[in-house]
Amino acid sequence: MSAVDVLLPVRDAATTLSETLRSICRQSFPDFRCLVLDDGSQDDSPAIAAAAARDDPRFVVLRCPPRGIVATLNDGLSRVEAPFVARLDADDVMDEERLARQVELLNARPEVDVVSCRVQFFGDVSPNLRAYEDWMNSVVTHDEIVRDLFVESPLAHPSVTVRTSSLRALGGYRDLDQPEDYDLWLRAWRAGWTFAKVPRTLVRIRDHSDRLTRTDPRYTARAFLECKADHLVGAVGLAGREVIVWGAGRDGKRTAKALRGRGVALRHLVDIAPTKIGRRMIGVEVRTSETLREKPGCFLVVSVGVKGARAEIRETLAGWGYREGEEFVCFG
Repeated sequence: MSAVDVLLPVRDAATTLSETLRSICRQSFPDFRCLVLDDGSQDDSPAIAAAAARDDPRFVVLRCPPRGIVATLNDGLSRVEAPFVARLDADDVMDEERLARQVELLNARPEVDVVSCRVQFFGDVSPNLRAYEDWMNSVVTHDEIVRDLFVESPLAHPSVTVRTSSLRALGGYRDLDQPEDYDLWLRAWRAGWTFAKVPRTLVRIRDHSDRLTRTDPRYTARAFLECKADHLVGAVGLAGREVIVWGAGRDGKRTAKALRGRGVALRHLVDIAPTKIGRRMIGVEVRTSETLREKPGCFLVVSVGVKGARAEIRETLAGWGYREGEEFVCFG
């Protein structure tokens, strides 16, 4: 039995798979097995994977009819024998120290359930994706990850190594009309997992027009909003309760509508723009942030899209005695 099994789902990735497999082969940590999970490829991916398996017995190729990423990953998880399971996608590349560093951390810190690392996007990278990379790489510790869990997904799925027992206890991946990895991190948080990151760039993620995050409706901004709204309402018990949403712009209104659609009552919106104060939006009044100096006795959801505004609001609320995670949360 190896120390770590790598789950590598593949579908029609012939143009990138060889580079991905070489990066796995080059790992300084040799005690791994790689399960190449071919999800009904119609190109040369199976032949490339089979050649790698002939050259290196640590590669095991499992061919299946096309079922989708969730079914493929769960099938792979059922075949894992190692205490740790690592993820990588067939168009990404990992540093030769990736497995060594992550296994070392998991062995040194038995309380940690999942460890990630810093990542770098390459290829056709947009300014928005580069900004996401910068933000994700700034969130390293467990407390930082949990604090920002409802802002965006703080862990890149191809960068994680997870305790097999923890992932199985959580039930693996769920097949929803939502991002399966973000749903996993939110369920993991609700189950009490401890998160960690190696503060080094150990995985490079290729961005291109055929990437699932660009083509699959489960990874749209709307799907992410639905996912985080489901978990926030469930985790905090907001259904049937009043909340205040700080943000009367596009992000705030979308958040407020998503919460209201889950049985949450909106007391009012908060904004700092003078042109919005006193107006009614989506059926409720917009009030000044000064009304929050004295705690209103209901949960506060901060949803603003202006760069730098989240940090300023956090500082303001902390100065007024608000406890993040208990009395308010930042929500994208």
